[in-house]
Amino acid sequence: MKMKPVMIALFALAALHTGCKKYEEGPSLSLRSKKARVANQWKVGAYYKNGADMTSDYRTGTASELMEFTKDGKYTFTATYTPAFGGGTSTDNGTWEFIHDKEELRTVSAVNASDVDTIHITRLKNQEFWHSFKLGADEYEIQMIPAQ
Repeated sequence: MKMKPVMIALFALAALHTGCKKYEEGPSLSLRSKKARVANQWKVGAYYKNGADMTSDYRTGTASELMEFTKDGKYTFTATYTPAFGGGTSTDNGTWEFIHDKEELRTVSAVNASDVDTIHITRLKNQEFWHSFKLGADEYEIQMIPAQ
């Protein structure tokens, strides 16, 4: 008879574990806060447009990028473009915050305050930060990985 409370506890734990999944692609459970997982230096690992892998096309124009989010709500973005896209480097910085129950992240540029971007987070792990956004009729998914 002592088995029943143990089984009930195991089923409750299993239900809790599957119920903790915030983002479509996971993780189901993390010991680090969402803010701690975002706070990192990121680069593009994969780039999709309308479900098609466009990473090599992206790399034709962008040689490198670094997106850094800090725990105090600041961000910095730097991109270096290939000669095919005129070369050069662009930078931006500003603030970031979670919105819509931490399912989305909004950035506001300090360089141009009217430059406000919102992304939908699909996966947020220590080593993966996937997000998507729409631009016109196109849907983009960016799979970011740590820059180190």
